[in-house]
Amino acid sequence: MKRMTCIKRIAAAAFMALAANCIFAAGETAGVERYGLYVGSNDGGKSHERLLYAGTDAIAFQKIMTEIGGISKSNGILLLDPTKEDVDTAFETISAMMQKKQKDAKRSEFVFYYSGHSDENALLLGKTKYDYSSLKAAITNVPSDVHVVILDSCYSGNFIRTKGGQKQKPFLMDDSSVVKGHAYLSSSSSQESSQESDEIGSSFFTNAMITGLRGAADTSGDKKVTLNELYSYAFNETLSKTENTADPQHPNYNITLVGSGDLVLSDVSASDCVLTLSRELTGRVIVRDKNGKLVSEINKTTLTPIYLALEEGQYGVTVIGESATLQGSFTLSPKKTYAISPANLTPVARLATRSRGGEDEQNDQAVPQAGQAETDVLQMPFVFSFFCNEFYLAANKPISTNFSLALFRSHVQEVNGMMLAGIGNETEILNGAQAAGIYNIAHDVNGAQVASIFNFAKNDVHGAQVSSIFNYGQNVTGAQVTSIANIANDVKYAQVSWISNVARGNFTGAQASWISNVTIKDFVGAQGAWISNVTLGDFKGVQGAWLSNVTRGEFKGVQGAWLSNVAVKDFTGLQAAWLSNVACGNVKGAQVGFFNFCKGDCDFQLGLINYSHNGIFEVSGSFTTDQKIRLVLNSGNKHLYGIFGALLNPEGFDSGALEQYGALVLGLGTRVEVWKFNFDFAIMGNEVLFADTKNDKVHAEWYPSVRIEAGFTPIKHLNVFAGFGMAFEFPGNRDAFVAHKRNMVIDAGKTTIYPEFDFGAKFTLR
Repeated sequence: MKRMTCIKRIAAAAFMALAANCIFAAGETAGVERYGLYVGSNDGGKSHERLLYAGTDAIAFQKIMTEIGGISKSNGILLLDPTKEDVDTAFETISAMMQKKQKDAKRSEFVFYYSGHSDENALLLGKTKYDYSSLKAAITNVPSDVHVVILDSCYSGNFIRTKGGQKQKPFLMDDSSVVKGHAYLSSSSSQESSQESDEIGSSFFTNAMITGLRGAADTSGDKKVTLNELYSYAFNETLSKTENTADPQHPNYNITLVGSGDLVLSDVSASDCVLTLSRELTGRVIVRDKNGKLVSEINKTTLTPIYLALEEGQYGVTVIGESATLQGSFTLSPKKTYAISPANLTPVARLATRSRGGEDEQNDQAVPQAGQAETDVLQMPFVFSFFCNEFYLAANKPISTNFSLALFRSHVQEVNGMMLAGIGNETEILNGAQAAGIYNIAHDVNGAQVASIFNFAKNDVHGAQVSSIFNYGQNVTGAQVTSIANIANDVKYAQVSWISNVARGNFTGAQASWISNVTIKDFVGAQGAWISNVTLGDFKGVQGAWLSNVTRGEFKGVQGAWLSNVAVKDFTGLQAAWLSNVACGNVKGAQVGFFNFCKGDCDFQLGLINYSHNGIFEVSGSFTTDQKIRLVLNSGNKHLYGIFGALLNPEGFDSGALEQYGALVLGLGTRVEVWKFNFDFAIMGNEVLFADTKNDKVHAEWYPSVRIEAGFTPIKHLNVFAGFGMAFEFPGNRDAFVAHKRNMVIDAGKTTIYPEFDFGAKFTLR
């Protein structure tokens, strides 16, 4: 449903900054700074209906110019529903940025985009107006060599006519691209309204501009879109989409560029993800994202390849040709080009219709209808064969059916229901379920595949794959369940197996296996395995394994393992392991384990041995007033560090009795630092070991203690200190104190306190 309304577009304030980016001009790779001001205003004042898509159009235009239009975010300003004063301030900011970088740039270029309401005399910015004469003067005052102005609003052709603007020859064909001057493009003439559409969620003109900049306007096939190509494409697309409405739009222009060379506005090759429409593919090409939103619509009539810069993600494509309609789906990944050709698309159903007013068969027209059979596909409600029903063909036509049954092997073109076979099922399009004794194969699956051995989906799976050995799906939205292995590219929801799960693309959901789970790219969700979980891309969620968890990209979430956790880059969250945690970057969160290692800075480490760039890692030795030697390792964050060591009794080594040797020391401490002084407080548990010679066993007795300490650091890596501690004896742990002489005793009833002092030095190992 299309909505006529004076196009008013995006506004309010957002991005400004200072830095330069490469600009694209034919034959030029450096020395050009490009700047952008994007204005979207849905509010045209009380007398105008509020627009729906002006703001989103301005955001979309900024996004495409940032991605492949040579305008970095730092060189762009986005205004949403601004006042005239906001726009003037933005002009001043852009001018200041240009003047600051003027010495470093060979040429500067300025792009002004407006989407919103306007009338015959001015842009309508809520309660304020910006008349065309003042706007043109303000744009001209921006100290740029080239000014490109794009207005998507009603009667915007009046801006071009203001103060003597004339239509000039717009297309400069020399490739040297030494250009100066201005280019004014408007979405409509001086007497026409501009329109936006609910169906495409945009204005017709801006949608054509963005589609053209993404590569649809590139008629030369050089992966660059010039001003010449963009205007021609936008004019034809806007007119074709509005010519059957009450007010067709005729985009206007005024281009006066002095010099030689056509101005390049976008470079498709600069995009991370590129879609190629092969030379042999012709017809109306419609590309939609995974949510069904129209991304691009191109009438490809020539045998020249077309390159489109799209975002990373999943897409569906329909190609309506003269004799057939083709469909398919694909996934775009960074740093890769995906090519669409008739070979990787599937013919879809077309419904034969007849024009009104005639019965001549030549008036029949093929109209694509989802779920209807194509003219060269035989429709059969039921297909049955004792052996292989792929031989059950009429006039050698492929079959489309609702139910297929074969004792051995079933092979039909399209199934909208159920396929059953003793050995295997094969189909191009499955809208329903496949069940087979050995295998199932399909190109696209909307439903379920159930087999005793394996399921194979060449393209998308929306549903479930269940087998005993192996499942493969290109893009899976649903679940894969098997005993051996699941493999997919992008996955949403679940992979469950006895041995291993592998997601080669992005993964959102849960992986559960006995041996291992692996995601090659980004992972959001949960991994649970008995042996190991590995994520090679960024990870957000939970990893739980008995043996180890490894994430190589940035990590936000929780890793839990009995043996070890490894985060190769920075992580935010928690690592918890019985043995060890390793982070090769910074840690914003905690590491909990026997051994914790952080190559960068770490917020919190809880363990016996901890290391971090910003933490404590020191060996301490001291002599106590009870004639003992105290040797400990302090490691971890200064707010909470681990203590691991021993309290040795030199007199007890000659006795041969284990309990005479001393005690193991385990504890936690905290530190306050003031200049070169430090003050520590610690709580410890001390373990005394006893040898039971009769039963050939060793048992332990524990007693608690607390300790305060004051230290001074005269030189780097050396600290001298004095400490005071108290050990506590209760009725249940008196054996721990029998073997050790104590010089000071405080009797507190059932509790006996043993104070002691110690003096020593610490050596920092970090």
